[in-house]
Amino acid sequence: MTEQAGTQQSSERESSEEESAQREGSAEEQSSQESSSQEQSSQGSSSSQGSSSQEESSGQGGSEQETQQHETQQRSQQQSQQQSRQQPSEAPTERTQQPHGVDTHAPEGHRQRPPIDVGDLVWRIARILASVVRIVAFVLAVVLVAYIVLVLVGVNPQNGVAQLIGGVADAVVFAFRDLFLISDPSFAVVVNYGLAAVFWLLVGEFGSRLIRWLGARLA
Repeated sequence: MTEQAGTQQSSERESSEEESAQREGSAEEQSSQESSSQEQSSQGSSSSQGSSSQEESSGQGGSEQETQQHETQQRSQQQSQQQSRQQPSEAPTERTQQPHGVDTHAPEGHRQRPPIDVGDLVWRIARILASVVRIVAFVLAVVLVAYIVLVLVGVNPQNGVAQLIGGVADAVVFAFRDLFLISDPSFAVVVNYGLAAVFWLLVGEFGSRLIRWLGARLA
């Protein structure tokens, strides 16, 4: 009986030991499986990170290439525009209408001038002559009046200014010098030289008008 009980206990111990060994082996297998799965997951994450970094780098490289291409296109366009501006413009296809009487085949610097308007030229000359006649007649009338004033005041006849005015007055008085014979010489100078001054004023006025009228008719 004791031997049977011992054998049973030993068999039970062996079976318990086997079970514990089996349990330990299964636990080790599970731990090894878990570690392998963790390694696989870490490898997958690293590969995914590498692929994402490659994609990002490839995307950046593509964007840089696109920007470079865009910049080169813009530069080429700017260069072409500058060249087109620097090139001389082509001659216009439409010819401008040349004025009548102008020689279009004449060389540059020797082109024929347009014809002069004769009527306008005559009218300008007439106005200038009329102004000159009026001014000259007015000046002569002023000289005669000045001589009359000098005679009435009794200025020194030997003075240079008096001699100059008297010489001009004697030259332009013409036939009015002895028109009226008056006993008083001063009064005679006033009358005769005064009439000469009026005469020159009338000559200047009517002469200028006559010249203007002729210029208007001939223009």
